[in-house]
Amino acid sequence: MKFLNSTFDFKDKINSSLGRETRVDWNNRKLKEYSEYLRNLKIKNLDIILDELINNWQSGFYKELMLSFVADKDDTRFLTFDELYNNRLLVLAAENLSRTNIKTIAFSKTDLNVFKTMQPFIDTIYFMNIGRKFLWEDVLNTFFNGLDARLMLGLDKFDELEEVPQPTAEFFQKLGETQIASKATSDLYMKLTLLQMHIEDDIFGHNFGDFSEDYRPTEDLFIQLLAGCSAVHNGRDTINSDDVIMAYKTFFKLVKTDITVYKAPQSIIDSMPEFTGYLVCDMCGVSHGLGPEDSPDDFEDTCDCGGHLVYKNN
Repeated sequence: MKFLNSTFDFKDKINSSLGRETRVDWNNRKLKEYSEYLRNLKIKNLDIILDELINNWQSGFYKELMLSFVADKDDTRFLTFDELYNNRLLVLAAENLSRTNIKTIAFSKTDLNVFKTMQPFIDTIYFMNIGRKFLWEDVLNTFFNGLDARLMLGLDKFDELEEVPQPTAEFFQKLGETQIASKATSDLYMKLTLLQMHIEDDIFGHNFGDFSEDYRPTEDLFIQLLAGCSAVHNGRDTINSDDVIMAYKTFFKLVKTDITVYKAPQSIIDSMPEFTGYLVCDMCGVSHGLGPEDSPDDFEDTCDCGGHLVYKNN
């Protein structure tokens, strides 16, 4: 990637000296083209989506969001598979959505890979609101606060629901059949994606991919997930333009919401300690936390200072 960027930088210098179009010129031209194209479509509420998209770009919010996405958020341990099974939504998704394969990609099906794009954005928005790395309680909040169910079943009204809705296997089975089928909807979805891609390039230049190749496809599929949920709510298995608009409305509302107000149940927090025990040096007092899948026997019993590591419960 860096080699390609250096090559393109060299070509840009030549093209600039000759009065030809550079990558920046090309990107600005495409931004204008896609923006004008979308503005001319007669789709209800599309202007609102475009205004919000442009405002997020020009205000610097979109840059903050993308940088938060790639930031190192967490120094705690990973949740185990057994612990993750306490999230009913994850279980239902695993049991009822197809794994990604050639068929799901070819028909743009809402599969398990599409579903998995929601958690990275919940993590990112939570991180933006706390302004520091995650503590263990933050990890539990992001996985077990019920926001995922609120989003899928409440969409842009996720913050107005009095309690966390209960997902069903039937909902996920219907979700797994949703797809973008019509050319008009596919065109709208793709043009909005391309507009965002060129906004990304305007913000970071052409080197953003050097440190994050994940942001663009993750956001793209997360929008598809929300659009699929909208289609299911309306009794359809095809995603139409209204669903795409609803997905963007939900996404823009989500990224501007302080989601730290949603907490994991206290029973979850009490049942999942960050560490199940500690190895503590009897000389310098340094401690090393052990997760549920760790054993004291997996580690050497000598500290770097020369002291002896002793197992303790707390």
